[in-house]
Amino acid sequence: MLSVQTSGSARAEKIDHGVIPENPIERVSFPDLETFARYCTPKRLQLLRELRKIGCVSISALARHLRRHYKNVFSDVKILETAGLVEKTDKGLYCVPWDEFTATVKLAS
Repeated sequence: MLSVQTSGSARAEKIDHGVIPENPIERVSFPDLETFARYCTPKRLQLLRELRKIGCVSISALARHLRRHYKNVFSDVKILETAGLVEKTDKGLYCVPWDEFTATVKLAS
């Protein structure tokens, strides 16, 4: 699930009061660590790192770069896109638009 930290109306109100708000922070959240681990397997984390390094590419170019079968890379990219960790451009290319992500695990509610 992807959410923006500051709503548009809250940002507009801050600007009206002369306060320049920080850029919104995009967040991807998972209900628990087990779900995160299902989405972010070692192969998918490697895919995210390489995709960030090489920039926006097609799935077939990414599969060649990773030396993996197209079908497996396609599946991984689609799962990561669903989770909000990979984005598709208007040209149909896939990319990772951030340099890092961090994880927070709540031990108690």
